[in-house]
Amino acid sequence: MDEREASPEGGRGATSGTGRTGPDGPAAEANADAEELSQLRAERDHLLAERERLRHELNGPPSHPPRIPPEPPPLPPPHSPATPDAPRQEAGAPPPSRRRLLIGAGAAVVIAAVAVPTGIALLGSDTDDAKGTARAKRGTHTSGNPSPAPARTPPPVAIPADPQLRPLATLKGHRGDIGTLRFSPDGKTLASSEAHDGVLRLWDMTTHKQRAKALLSSLVVFEGVAFSPDGRTVATGHESRAQFWDATTLRPHGKEIAKHEDPFLSFETIAFSPDGTIFATSGFIDQEIRFYDVATHRQKAAPLESKGADKLVFSPDGKTLASVDESGMDGVRLWDVATRTQRPQPPNDFFGGSNHMAFSPDSRALAVAGGSTDVRFFDPLTGKERGRPLDSHVGSVTGLAYSTDGKSVLTADYRGLHLWDAATHKRRATISVPGGPSIAQLAFSPDGRTLATLGFQDKTIHLWRLE
Repeated sequence: MDEREASPEGGRGATSGTGRTGPDGPAAEANADAEELSQLRAERDHLLAERERLRHELNGPPSHPPRIPPEPPPLPPPHSPATPDAPRQEAGAPPPSRRRLLIGAGAAVVIAAVAVPTGIALLGSDTDDAKGTARAKRGTHTSGNPSPAPARTPPPVAIPADPQLRPLATLKGHRGDIGTLRFSPDGKTLASSEAHDGVLRLWDMTTHKQRAKALLSSLVVFEGVAFSPDGRTVATGHESRAQFWDATTLRPHGKEIAKHEDPFLSFETIAFSPDGTIFATSGFIDQEIRFYDVATHRQKAAPLESKGADKLVFSPDGKTLASVDESGMDGVRLWDVATRTQRPQPPNDFFGGSNHMAFSPDSRALAVAGGSTDVRFFDPLTGKERGRPLDSHVGSVTGLAYSTDGKSVLTADYRGLHLWDAATHKRRATISVPGGPSIAQLAFSPDGRTLATLGFQDKTIHLWRLE
């Protein structure tokens, strides 16, 4: 499933230790690793069972059976031949360190323990009749090789000079706070996932109804959500795995990617290249950005060394990948996709964690909203700042998008929406939101006129027409 070469021991934050001596040193160490890992897995399973017991005690029987992701394969016995599905290891490369194996299992125990109150608070009250599963069957591929041809996107349109917001619909169905909004490339579908619970819903933008029953998971929170450029697949990312779903039915749509043996690998953010041939993944605790082939889900080339990536964004021309870590200490990085090399880095004198990044449609500018009230612009090739920032936002910037014709920039803050000239960076208009709800998140449809917004701690999605 994964073609990543084995890393040297200690290469990603693990400290190397001295090996055991004696003729039976390697075999004895492997047996000890397997025994301790088995104990940790047993403890994790006990915590999961205790969580279900507490939830049942407080809220009655679950409305749907718990959907527990598949167990990782057991460690092979020492000197056993590799199985066809096992990751290939470069000849002569050292095996994964004992520290990594134990940290990986320990991390699973910690995650399970932390999940106990979350499961009680959110999953116990979910009465949705959806029966979707968050577990793709291992080794199956329901769609064959997906077509990399991008979906036909709507033609670029300009935002009116004096725009107004007209309410279209309010989408209801989530019982937990919504964390992510994503439009499909053709703008006909909106995906929404909850921030603290494993719930993913798809909405038809014509009927404003759900396209399929909700996808539910007892353990996996869909932190990263992305549509493939052909619009056929929804990819979801979590700390431990990336999964793929049919964009119409939410049935498994290809083989998942799961990394149980290395606790430093995560999939919290996922992004497809515009041509639909590769996707990139990373996460907060990760120290790499990895590229995978869309058709095979095999890793391609060497990973990019980073200090964790909370967000990944490809430029529209596919030549640049922008990444930023959640803490903001590493700032924004720009990567040449073809050569897998880092370009000059923008100055990290204000970010404090980047909340939003957006490339201009012509790929010549990257707009970044950090922890301040400003939006700044950078050249993706040189990393130098372009023009003056968009300032005077009230509170932090909660939304950022380019118009589809590239002539305007749309931002959101606690006060409402703001329209800016993309060339001069001058404010063109402030757009009041009917009813006055604050905007905590904004998604701009590829049709150039439809907006989806969330309020703070909101469980409903508001749709608007910009006209």
